[in-house]
Amino acid sequence: MRWVNVYRHNTFFRKIELAVTITELMQGLLGRTSAGRGLFLMGTSQIHMVGMKFPIDVVYLNKEGFIIGLEEALPPNSYGEYFKGAAHVIEFSSGTIQDYQIKVGERWFWSIEE
Repeated sequence: MRWVNVYRHNTFFRKIELAVTITELMQGLLGRTSAGRGLFLMGTSQIHMVGMKFPIDVVYLNKEGFIIGLEEALPPNSYGEYFKGAAHVIEFSSGTIQDYQIKVGERWFWSIEE
């Protein structure tokens, strides 16, 4: 398991599990009972919830790290929206966007733990 440290407003926000390989990206959160700390899907632009057992919040980032889309409480067996220019997707437990007042236009930064 690899991790990525995510920063909001130039301040450490959260250590998130990292998915990079095709297998990791396809698996996502399938088979889990929660989103845990979150899952950073690097290099993907869209998600599906087919086979999921719980709703999630979704943050869509462009390649510069700006949030270009948000989805709250995306339900199981649905599909995420398409946001033109999305380069990365982060999946969180439902309620995270509201709890942390995450907004479109924020710029996020990250560093991968090796």
